[in-house]
Amino acid sequence: MRPHGPVRPLEGPIGSAILVPTTTVTTVTAHAVLVTTDNALDDVDAAAAETFALRRGDAFALTADHVYVVRGDGEPIRIAVEDIVEVEYNAFDWFLAVLSVGLIVFGGYSTTEHVLGGVAFAVIGVVSLFLTYRKRGKLSFKVTGRTKPLTVFPERPDAAYEALRPHLSE
Repeated sequence: MRPHGPVRPLEGPIGSAILVPTTTVTTVTAHAVLVTTDNALDDVDAAAAETFALRRGDAFALTADHVYVVRGDGEPIRIAVEDIVEVEYNAFDWFLAVLSVGLIVFGGYSTTEHVLGGVAFAVIGVVSLFLTYRKRGKLSFKVTGRTKPLTVFPERPDAAYEALRPHLSE
């Protein structure tokens, strides 16, 4: 894939010229691997078994050996498949959604007795429902050596989880 925008040559530590977009942050590592925020998955795409788009416009790729997560806020994250301890998939929290709808209904009913209290309950229910909906399709990777799990929100979470299953059963 060609980089977007104007390009400029960059000399790597080995001395080979690499073309990169001038609008991206570029790093040449000790192994002459180019990492950019715009096209970090371009080199991975050829060898990747699956590439999945994330909801906020970024992506993650699954290869036979690694999981690559590219976010716009920094360098790509590479996780070896053998370092993944557990993958947790949360499709949707129906219990919390029903409780949120219950708060909305209770708030609406309570407005007959106390308007401010009823509106407060309804607003809390709407916020809770919105946050519950936002967290749908969450994939969390518990990785050896990381204190917090790596969490991604793919656009197609069912397909992403099914693609991960064969790699994790080994």
